[in-house]
Amino acid sequence: MGSLFKARDWWQTRCGENEEFDRGCLVVANVDNDPSGSEKLVVGSFQGVLRIYHPRQKGFKADDLLLEQQLDGPILQLATGRFSSNASGNVCLAVLHSKRLTVYNVQRHETGAGEGSHDPLGRLHTLVKQYDHNLDRVAFNFIHGPFGGAPAHKDHICVQTMDGQLNFFEQEKFYFSRFLSNPQGLERAFLLPGVLCYHARMDSFLTSTSTFDVECYRYATFVSSNGSQNKEGTEGRKLRCDWSVNLGEDVVDIRIVRFARQQGTVSHEIAALCDRSIYILKENGEIRQQRRLDYFPSTMLPYIWKTDDKVQNLIIGTHTASIMIYNDQKLIWSAKTNTKPISLAVTSQAKLAGLIVILSEDGSLSCNYLGTDPATQPTQLLDTARELDYDDMDEEHRQLQQLIRQAVNAGKSEPEEHLQIQYECPSQLDSADDGDSSGKSCTVKVFLKYSGKEDLENVALTVNCPQPFVTPESSIAIDRVEGQAEPQMIPITFMLSAEPAAAMLTPASLQAEVTCCYCSPTGEPLTARRSFFLPMSLAGSVIPPVKNPNFKITLETNLAPPPLQVLFDDITAGSSDASMNVLSFQYNNSSDVTILVSKSANRFRIQASHFESLWLLTAELARRVKIYYDSQDTEPLKINFQDALPFQDYFQAVDTHFEARMKLQGSQQKLSEMAHQFRSIQKRLLVRFKDRNPSPLNNLDKLFENTYRQLLKISEVVESDQQQLQRSSNGLVCSTHLILLLIQYRFDKKDDIKVLRHYLSPIVMDSATQGWEESTDAAMTHLLRTSLAKTYKEAMSLPQPLQVPPDTTKLKKHIALVCDRLAKGGSLKNDKPPPQAQKEKSDKPEK
Repeated sequence: MGSLFKARDWWQTRCGENEEFDRGCLVVANVDNDPSGSEKLVVGSFQGVLRIYHPRQKGFKADDLLLEQQLDGPILQLATGRFSSNASGNVCLAVLHSKRLTVYNVQRHETGAGEGSHDPLGRLHTLVKQYDHNLDRVAFNFIHGPFGGAPAHKDHICVQTMDGQLNFFEQEKFYFSRFLSNPQGLERAFLLPGVLCYHARMDSFLTSTSTFDVECYRYATFVSSNGSQNKEGTEGRKLRCDWSVNLGEDVVDIRIVRFARQQGTVSHEIAALCDRSIYILKENGEIRQQRRLDYFPSTMLPYIWKTDDKVQNLIIGTHTASIMIYNDQKLIWSAKTNTKPISLAVTSQAKLAGLIVILSEDGSLSCNYLGTDPATQPTQLLDTARELDYDDMDEEHRQLQQLIRQAVNAGKSEPEEHLQIQYECPSQLDSADDGDSSGKSCTVKVFLKYSGKEDLENVALTVNCPQPFVTPESSIAIDRVEGQAEPQMIPITFMLSAEPAAAMLTPASLQAEVTCCYCSPTGEPLTARRSFFLPMSLAGSVIPPVKNPNFKITLETNLAPPPLQVLFDDITAGSSDASMNVLSFQYNNSSDVTILVSKSANRFRIQASHFESLWLLTAELARRVKIYYDSQDTEPLKINFQDALPFQDYFQAVDTHFEARMKLQGSQQKLSEMAHQFRSIQKRLLVRFKDRNPSPLNNLDKLFENTYRQLLKISEVVESDQQQLQRSSNGLVCSTHLILLLIQYRFDKKDDIKVLRHYLSPIVMDSATQGWEESTDAAMTHLLRTSLAKTYKEAMSLPQPLQVPPDTTKLKKHIALVCDRLAKGGSLKNDKPPPQAQKEKSDKPEK
């Protein structure tokens, strides 16, 4: 059984080999004037071969080819009509060559066949030339019709050349010629020929231009415009179009269509097919409708589907090998084809009406019908009596996804040859000038070694370092890394940022990362990554002990704390300011933090002048204590935080960041309004100055100067607000890192904290459309609806839209609620509601 939305081939053949065809190379008509009225398929190629087919049954037979003749020139276009006065009103075939128009009469002779004989070899079709029209210029296309109200048995021909000349022929006689434009006149110069269409009801010609216009010319205008007989003509009446409309796209085809409108009326309209749209125009050029297409069309054909009132549908062929059928602007059918249609026709063959003839660029000719073949097997009914269990379906879906991921990962293996990254990070700075923190720098030696035999080329090394540290080159291009050779050393210097606003930030981390991107000898893209910690002396220096109990936290351990001079030997070496139990550290932005070691208990107290200053030294203390005891033969180290979580201090950092966002947003709005006022005054001044007789300025210049000064002042305010937002963002980053670390030590849930870090993210990104507050609030709400839901009502609540909140009340409430449920035994390992919420759902009565 074939697809319902695929055109089915009833008859198909190939027109020659290595031949090319275009939109005008197909015509369907009773070209041999058969008394039975059977239509023939006439095809002409750019190689000059003319073929006539007559399909009689399903599938191509040799006798379906009635005529194949080589003409003496490329065939640009074919048409049938009453073109000869000597043919007694019979249908003739017009063939357009590059510089000649030839009219033939296709004669059918009965030779060697008796009466009633069905032998196809007894029929012979020949081409009888009626007349020629030689053209002075290279032809592009032509149209025909009863121009000027000609009788029904007489068709005139209009040929368009490549330079815009229209030649009119009244059968055997040349009538006149006109040019569509005159470069010396008032009209613009002609550039490229376009589509040509004749509207018999209006007796007008429609054409497209290279400026994406559709123009309409009346035939009477062509007759009377004697000033356009020559391209260089400047005398006489010029040719002017009746109307013109710009569509903004290149026009592919123009056809006259008849659609059924309201109250059963049938209107004549103009269909213009463009590259990505189709326009329906009224006869006066007004756009009635437009439809945007999601494909690239190749051709268009209107066909009659109601024979009583001659209402038409549209068939559009696409470059994606499909045909679209429209009733007015409504898509009523779509079908895939075996070839990309370049020309379409509708015919009746072997008593089958409505066959669609499709010709492709490479000469594939077929007669197709829409629909499908009959089914050979009965349709199986679905078992709808069993109730669907969506929870089981969801669980099965998860298991299948896991199996798919395992199968995909199992097929991938890392290559044996890879790029190794090693480093040497000194514990001391390269040079440090007393009192000049901006002169601090540290050079890290990075070593690259490739284990393969072949060399690596074009290796890109990228350095990522935290604020406020920078490197002279964040990306380094390495031409070659030799295989199985000595490691290649690359020095990377880290220093404090030279920008004053960035240099005043508290470091959020000392961890830098080096990433190498390269291609293996087989062309496979690979990466290698290595991270390391910068020396702490790059972030500040040790100072004499200070009392700064504004913000403090206490950490407890199960092992006796080692001396601080042992833990921080890299920054206390050569300094007399540190002792065994007290260490005060001052950052480059002058904020300080102090570590106190209890003499009677296993406790560390960290206190600082700012809440965000606690983070870096606390993290370094925990990391160094773990490294110290990992090297000792002792029991595993445990760090606890027994006090209440400092939510009040953390929420103050959240409020400070949110207020900075709102303040910057307000100042940017004022800057936008003031810039709009400044541009408006500029425009008025320009209008006054361009006037020959300018009116008085009426203090407009003073208003201009005052607005400019206000604009500069507001710009400074915006710059100050941006720096304030940068400082508050840095404080929020450090505070979030700290609160996550304290939650881990408070509840002893390392795995849950790894998940929580993705929801309560320490990465703060401030943009004009989305900020940290709304994204974090949405993440906290998701946790309360899924992993930490307590009731069925919470699990079934709908998520709120992501928008800027009026304040941070809900966000702080949700953060505190998440931490409270973690303290009461909640877990973040599953993304499903806990058992109590699921049980409440199962116990809930059905409505």
